[in-house]
Amino acid sequence: MRQIPIQNMYYILCYAWGMGEMRGKVNVGVERCDSLANLLVHVLLNATDDLLKRGLSQGYTVYGAEMDGIKGKINIGETLKLGRYRQGRMFCNYDELSSDILVNQIIYSTLLDALKIRNLSEENESRLLTTLRRMPQMKRIQLSDSVFKSIRLHRNNTCYQFAINICRLLHQSMLPNESLAGKWDFMDLMDDERAMNRIFEKFLMNFYKQECREEYPDVGRSHIRFQLTPFGMTFSKSSDEAYRLLPMMETDVTLYNPRTKKRIILDAKYYKETLVSRYGEGGKIRREHLSQILTYVMNQENDATPYTKDTKGILVYPTIDTELDVSYVYKETNHVIRVSTVNLNQDWQMIEQRLKDIIQEQKQ
Repeated sequence: MRQIPIQNMYYILCYAWGMGEMRGKVNVGVERCDSLANLLVHVLLNATDDLLKRGLSQGYTVYGAEMDGIKGKINIGETLKLGRYRQGRMFCNYDELSSDILVNQIIYSTLLDALKIRNLSEENESRLLTTLRRMPQMKRIQLSDSVFKSIRLHRNNTCYQFAINICRLLHQSMLPNESLAGKWDFMDLMDDERAMNRIFEKFLMNFYKQECREEYPDVGRSHIRFQLTPFGMTFSKSSDEAYRLLPMMETDVTLYNPRTKKRIILDAKYYKETLVSRYGEGGKIRREHLSQILTYVMNQENDATPYTKDTKGILVYPTIDTELDVSYVYKETNHVIRVSTVNLNQDWQMIEQRLKDIIQEQKQ
């Protein structure tokens, strides 16, 4: 698959992060962003400028210092070690309200790291230096996955979520350049099928949650058990133990309307090539993908829940050129299996409409 347009990639990320509303609140300036790295840095700078205008969050930070007299609590061990308590010098630990807290340190450290990215635009480099000068003095930290996992946002600082998401993505995409000391290469996630598959899946989930809530109020993952019954066991296992050996299936996205009793199971598939060709044959739908969606649909059936007999399964692929939309009925059932693509190389309004059309009832 060729590159997804930068602006569309930004919109996809907004939904994948569960923040589709940010799509129109941050000026992308896409005409000045020729790469995903420049786009992310540009958007992070906009988000940081917004936080600076609001006023950075503050928290109480523990400091330790030797001083005349007492402030906070005396650190007995350090005071004795320094040996100047007879002159009234004490080592004290004290709290001060400060912007030097984790969420701000992450943004500050990410901005510093971003200066190392190769081929960053002159505009972004200039803005990075300007924004860093505007930030209060704080500690630079070593970013890691564990640092990002330790973040706990609350009601008073949820405005940081968007900036932190960008920081995390930049951190995960930067690698030291082997030949240029002090420079970093940006690993474009659009070239990583596994990473993009996770993003595409979250994008679909949150798009339907936000944009189709009236038609499908319940959007989320669903767990499905294999409809297999223990039989003819040749080892000393009880039926309960045999059932526990069966894995649980989890769908990418399940849409359900409790009023109309309609259910759709979506399986997101991000591949550079939608169809697969072998031995000179024309393109075919991947058999493992058909098997997976069929397995979901057939095993979710429940005689006590009639609507499960009508559940639809849809394989959704992104594309930027050839589009595909075919439907099949499984045997003599009411289960429709649809294979659809959404062209990400078009205006966003058309992408939105296409995503909505995919889950609509098809006319016979």
